[in-house]
Amino acid sequence: MKAPTRKCLVCKSKFKVLSNSHWLCSVECAKVKGNEAVEKKKEQIKKKDWTREKAIIKQSLLNHADYIKLFQKVFNTFIRVRDKDLGCVSCGRMNVEEFHAGHYIATTKQYLRFNENNVWKQCSQCNTHLRGNLIPYRIELIKRIGLEEVENLENNRNKELELSIPEIKELIITYKTKIKNL
Repeated sequence: MKAPTRKCLVCKSKFKVLSNSHWLCSVECAKVKGNEAVEKKKEQIKKKDWTREKAIIKQSLLNHADYIKLFQKVFNTFIRVRDKDLGCVSCGRMNVEEFHAGHYIATTKQYLRFNENNVWKQCSQCNTHLRGNLIPYRIELIKRIGLEEVENLENNRNKELELSIPEIKELIITYKTKIKNL
């Protein structure tokens, strides 16, 4: 039986195959292929290093508002995960295409912006189109956390909260951990 032939991966010349694992015609071609693999690996390492360095540079350019936005995303994700088995806080619907993290007291008041009792899963219809649908929201909120806590939220609506960047970073880590634990 005649030995099969293949094209060498490096020099493209045809050679007789000794086993199914051979794709190179000579030791010289094997060295070239090995050097290509080493160079490719070096490039991958450079790419990883640059990606890591780029992330550090990007992070160093973030300002306070950027960190607040990052924290808001993590916090809202936490609320949706925490309330995954609950319906919309305002209308009670469960089968809705999109849920938001709806605030009882508006987010313009920083003190309550990241208060877990002030933020609950809310359908996009109630949160966006009905501007929070606050009357049914308040009724359900009293059932969930009690009248005293709702009044406490309402009494603290004008307080301001100023978080430093290190505090925000710590809160982001805390809430990411809470999400994992849910």
